[in-house]
Amino acid sequence: MKATVEKIENRRATLSVEVEPEAVARALDHAYRHLVHRVQIPGFRKGRAPRFLVERHLGKAALYEEALDHLLPEAYSQAVAETGIEPIDRPELKIETFSEEQGLRFTAEVEVKPEVDLGDYRSVRVEVPPVHVTAEDVDRELERWRELQATLEPAGEDAVAEKGMVAVLDLAGTLDGEPIPNGQATDYMVELGSGRLLDGVEEQLVGMRPGEEKDVPVTFPDDHPDERLRGKTATFHIRLKELKRKQLPALDDDFARDVAGVASLQELRQQVEKELTRIAEERARAEVRQQVVQKVVEGARLEVPETLVRRQVEDRIRNLENRLRRQGDDLEGYLKATGQTREQLEASLRPQAVEDVRTDLVLDAVAKAEGIEASDAEVEAELRTLAAAMGQPYAKVRQQFVRSGLVLDVAETVRRRKTIDWLVARATGQAAGEAQGEAGDAAGAGEAAAGAAAPGASTEAAR
Repeated sequence: MKATVEKIENRRATLSVEVEPEAVARALDHAYRHLVHRVQIPGFRKGRAPRFLVERHLGKAALYEEALDHLLPEAYSQAVAETGIEPIDRPELKIETFSEEQGLRFTAEVEVKPEVDLGDYRSVRVEVPPVHVTAEDVDRELERWRELQATLEPAGEDAVAEKGMVAVLDLAGTLDGEPIPNGQATDYMVELGSGRLLDGVEEQLVGMRPGEEKDVPVTFPDDHPDERLRGKTATFHIRLKELKRKQLPALDDDFARDVAGVASLQELRQQVEKELTRIAEERARAEVRQQVVQKVVEGARLEVPETLVRRQVEDRIRNLENRLRRQGDDLEGYLKATGQTREQLEASLRPQAVEDVRTDLVLDAVAKAEGIEASDAEVEAELRTLAAAMGQPYAKVRQQFVRSGLVLDVAETVRRRKTIDWLVARATGQAAGEAQGEAGDAAGAGEAAAGAAAPGASTEAAR
């Protein structure tokens, strides 16, 4: 096979591909062996009829169409690999010749990945923030544990509502005399002072007694999810049915045994300190990764393709639809509840989609410049992790991903994660021999990396 590429304007390239007649003959034979099992020709068992009878029965065009369906994608993929172009969309194919005598000749026009000027990404440096867990941090966490173990006791009919109490309410919201959607509730429980209700509501409940009722005006914020309520003032009729007091367990050795199965409160404090330290270290690592990626992306210059942004937005909407479907809802209901159109939803998703695509392009350009790849073993490990998370056998998951082509996305995810690891190690001085006085080498690498092309499918999970 012979493939040549001609770059044209607006990041579109044209491939010219020639496939030898022998490959066409093999494809036609493959098509015959596939089609022969679909037809029943008198005098022959199914699957045993000779090729000329199959052609006569189905028509020669059907055989050639089946062969082309098999040969064309394979030839296109091989041509992409040979020429090194990096498509980001489906190609526009034009068949020029297809016969056993002349072979297959076709052109494929496709949008390719943009060039990325990475700048001096090797000089990025970030300080790792220190991690300190204090006794006060441990105290706060233990207090949160006590809150989770709290019991509620009736405060009595003569009790007066005050902050810290739990109120049991009936709520009925109206706007211009009409009930507010999702604005009605019975036996709604709220801790006064927790800020769960709209601004001003909980404060107006302070001083009420069980059995009392009150009309409370509420002004909805300008960013309220329901567009119809933004900035509007509604009235909530509130009936205070009951007041309860929280009873917190004593913070002692018995508490430690009950909630954590340890022998003493001191041992529980040590366990909590260790866990808080782990969480703080993870948070610090995530912050460093975010800073490094942000600085590298800020130092790069590139044009973000609209094709990739549009695909990113569509993926986000598709993921939202899947989540809603699992909750027994759909996109139409979600849009109605949030007071927006699909176009408005797409517009709201677009800014982050642009940033995600930009980040992916830059990370892939770094990976290309530094020769970072995902090994077969790493891809397999990632697939095993996915299979475990899905609760399915590894072999089944792997087969599904290979057949659908999603295994390439997995490799892309692994490669981007490795790229971030590499950047972080260098930026924090952890890369052996990389971060010490390599100004000349870094400058050369920056120049070599300029113009590297990179894929733009979003891989947020890789970060």
